[in-house]
Amino acid sequence: MPASTTPLKLAAVACVLLFGGLGVYLAPLQPSVVALQLTFTPEAFAQVLHTWGPEGVQRFRQHLPVDGLLLLSYGAAGYLAVARTRFFEPLAQHMPLWWVALLLPLVAVCDAGENLLHWWLTGGDALSDPSASVLFLAAGLCASLKWGGIVVFALGALLARLRRYSVIG
Repeated sequence: MPASTTPLKLAAVACVLLFGGLGVYLAPLQPSVVALQLTFTPEAFAQVLHTWGPEGVQRFRQHLPVDGLLLLSYGAAGYLAVARTRFFEPLAQHMPLWWVALLLPLVAVCDAGENLLHWWLTGGDALSDPSASVLFLAAGLCASLKWGGIVVFALGALLARLRRYSVIG
């Protein structure tokens, strides 16, 4: 008997609802949260925070616990999509499916690291601490790995879909 897809469906619904809700909640922040995520220096980070102002920084910090739920949901959904369905099977001849199954959980780990660093970097005197500059770089690298992993997973899903319907060999 095939494994149930109910957990996948629940994780996917949670992911969509959390992503949509956070999108609405964070929409007032200009530049966008992605602009902050892809900063690598204290100066660039400070520029975004300055533009947001204290209310924007508070809004950003308040979203982080909910973002933790989002990363859990997309990590679980990615793993379950590979482990409990046959959708990604067309990729099996080119790569081990366990790698695809672990991709979004690993992305979620990068996202969690980014969130923890951003929580600390927006909460105190990190901008005036010269030794913290490596943490700004680490946060930017975590975010870059996160977004890169998401793109790779999406491209893998697209490739699996195209191969399933023999659009490409």
